[in-house]
Amino acid sequence: MYTAERMRERLLSRGVALRRLAAAAAGVVLLLAAGVAQAQSGKGDYVGRWSVAGSLGYAVPNADEYSGGLAWRLGAGYSPMPQFEIGLELGRFSTEVSQPEPDGRPNHDIASGRLEVLPVCVAAQVHIPLAETMATFNLLAGAGYYFIDYTMADEQRALFIADGVEGLPDQVVSDAWGFHAGAGLEYALTGWLSLTAEGRYLLLAPKVSGTAAEGNKLGGSLNLNTWLFTGGMKVAF
Repeated sequence: MYTAERMRERLLSRGVALRRLAAAAAGVVLLLAAGVAQAQSGKGDYVGRWSVAGSLGYAVPNADEYSGGLAWRLGAGYSPMPQFEIGLELGRFSTEVSQPEPDGRPNHDIASGRLEVLPVCVAAQVHIPLAETMATFNLLAGAGYYFIDYTMADEQRALFIADGVEGLPDQVVSDAWGFHAGAGLEYALTGWLSLTAEGRYLLLAPKVSGTAAEGNKLGGSLNLNTWLFTGGMKVAF
């Protein structure tokens, strides 16, 4: 259970993260403005393109105690120069946490439950045209803030409550910054509509706190490094 102090700390942390994301978004806007200015310079060798994209796929965490789950992502981008795109993305994936202890009372990590992960990212892509096709091979990288909500499983919660210790359960998984890199393909159906396929690897290590079984205090970070495989559509205009 959250205390008022924990709630204030979490809200403060998210407020700081949102301000940093706003600063990153402002930087992207400045880059886009510079691209528009170049596009209107009259040189005739540059055309700026906006795009929106959506994709659906599967998330595969890199640790055995986390299950895979559906993932989705939405994004908006701009090409300030040929074969280069920068944009903003938001998405979601979830994973079920399953602890291996036979008595169901893990004393070293968070209890079994569910993690909901909602990233807000700044990303960049380089598009490499494939000869004699309507496709490009894409290299991508980015960074963002990952909002994480942890819900302890009902059975685990009941075990903590049965102990009768005031304030338990109090396990918390903090929001965290993450980084990703990957590659994909984009196939143009028309001059404005494309199909996309992508794989990316996410580096994510949120901190944990609270009390485990037998009164042990949690600390350190979770290994939430995750493979994300998605396919979708992109509209350019």
